[in-house]
Amino acid sequence: MQKIKNLACLLMFSLVLFSCGEYQKVLNKGTTEEQYKMAVKLYESNKFSKALRLFEKITPTYRGKPQMERIQFMVAQSNFNEKNYSMSGYYFDRFAKNYPKSSKLEEAAFLSAYSYKLASPSFSLDPTDTNKALDAFQSFINTYPDSDKIEEANQHYKELRYKLQKKYFEIAKTYYRTAEYDLRNYKAAIQAFDNLLADFLGSEFKEEALYYEVKSGT
Repeated sequence: MQKIKNLACLLMFSLVLFSCGEYQKVLNKGTTEEQYKMAVKLYESNKFSKALRLFEKITPTYRGKPQMERIQFMVAQSNFNEKNYSMSGYYFDRFAKNYPKSSKLEEAAFLSAYSYKLASPSFSLDPTDTNKALDAFQSFINTYPDSDKIEEANQHYKELRYKLQKKYFEIAKTYYRTAEYDLRNYKAAIQAFDNLLADFLGSEFKEEALYYEVKSGT
């Protein structure tokens, strides 16, 4: 029994070595067609990181050719599966713009927005990806009102909108809290609360914002 286990382990180890050797050979010296075939094979085997290296090499050759539509979608999906969410958001958006007649257009539009949401950091950090996600979900909601993803898209949009409101509310509160050290910050707080209420009509922070705005002016 032990011999069988040892043989099985040796065989598995040999297969791994062969597989790695084959990959390196195709990556470095394979033809474009061989690299394409192996990239697709790796993608379908969920080996996305290796697939991406090959897709990167073959993209210049296939640009403008029929295979490029499939390649671009697999690049976006590979980045998504590797949790490179800002990159997958960009590539799904690029796919949607480049292939407006694709059968995967709706899926790409949703995944672009969702990728940017997953890339969106805590409310206290840079809101670039949050804003991209909001814009992308708004575009998806407007374009695909009958999609089976519309309820999920609306929920994501609501969560992102809340996150952005919270960011600007906390900034305004910071002005208010520090006004005792610098009286000019009372004016800055009033302006910040005004901007919040103007930019987010019906804001969940409306009552608190009005309260602190009144306090800042007294």
